Amino acid sequence: MVALGLGLFVFAGSGWAQQALSLPENLKSVVQDIVGGQITAFKDRDHERAFGYAAPSIRQMFGTTDRFIKMVRSGYGAIYGAQKWSFGRGEVKGDALVQEVLLTGPADRDWVALYTLRKQQDGTWRISGVQILPGSAQAT
Repeated sequence: MVALGLGLFVFAGSGWAQQALSLPENLKSVVQDIVGGQITAFKDRDHERAFGYAAPSIRQMFGTTDRFIKMVRSGYGAIYGAQKWSFGRGEVKGDALVQEVLLTGPADRDWVALYTLRKQQDGTWRISGVQILPGSAQAT
């Protein structure tokens, strides 16, 4: 499966968070607002808003909203068509924030998405990558 950006993280047994620190409360709400905002924008079919949550490097890579959405639909249909979702663990990994999202996509299939966010020059956080794996979600 194609990775959105290059923000891939590999599970290492049960210790996926080795070398990581839990998200501080002030960053937890920021990350969840951004990730939740993008998922909600996909659900509302507000493609411009969804594309706006992407880091400049992602926006440059795809160039247009239409190309971005085409990639999301084909490679990340579970996120694009998420029926429900909830936030799992969130961690700081080096200069990135990683947020686990448990979601139920089309056909009631469960998935785990790992969103990577990076701080931009203007101080905002943007989504720089997503890895999605079949999983066991308990989304609400």
